[in-house]
Amino acid sequence: MSIKYPLFIFICLLLFSCAPNEEEKIQQAKSLMQSEEWDKALVQLEEAIAYNDQNPTTFNLRGIIKLEQGLTAAAIADFDRSVALDSSDYRTVYNRGNAHYQMEEYSKAIDDFDAAIRLQPKAADIYINRGNTLVNLQQYTRAVLDYSFALKLDEDNYLTHFNLGRAYFLMDSLELAGNSFAQSVQIYSTFAPAYYFLGMIAMENDQPDAACLHLQQAADLGYQQAEEAKKLYCEAN
Repeated sequence: MSIKYPLFIFICLLLFSCAPNEEEKIQQAKSLMQSEEWDKALVQLEEAIAYNDQNPTTFNLRGIIKLEQGLTAAAIADFDRSVALDSSDYRTVYNRGNAHYQMEEYSKAIDDFDAAIRLQPKAADIYINRGNTLVNLQQYTRAVLDYSFALKLDEDNYLTHFNLGRAYFLMDSLELAGNSFAQSVQIYSTFAPAYYFLGMIAMENDQPDAACLHLQQAADLGYQQAEEAKKLYCEAN
């Protein structure tokens, strides 16, 4: 199971001067991207690139669109071009890391997240997504460090608490995992996956009543895994 975080940063600083028509096309593209009109946004960016093929912003935005369209390799090529034009903007490096993550190229994703953190050490999302990547590499201790630091930057992010709990759960640190899942539902009381894991922890601790209560809460919120676990552990008894 994976919990997705927002993968891309849409806000861009135009560090290079744009011709009026070019900037207008970029702004139109960004507006269309916000409404997820990807094809129309792509047309605007292609026209902006026709005005100026040396602006890193257009390639970064086009990379985001291509990734949304499932063209991951093409997206990485655009992020590569953007980084080549401006290696100081952490957002494009971060976006490329997310693209590598989607390609399951986890080592390359880590390299990009490391580079993005060097450029911007106080962006919580980078630590969160590096933590997610480390979990896929089964480097749970390092993932815990990333999630914990992200919570120092944004302590009210229920997803980060959840992912921290999941890392602890995979490490068999059930008490710490339970604390993190409980914090997640304290912030967001209808977050079903956290109730599911609280139920599984209670089952591991031989607390069937608490386990079935949490599994029922998750099932009531539409979490299919909880429904299946409830039938297996609760209804059979």
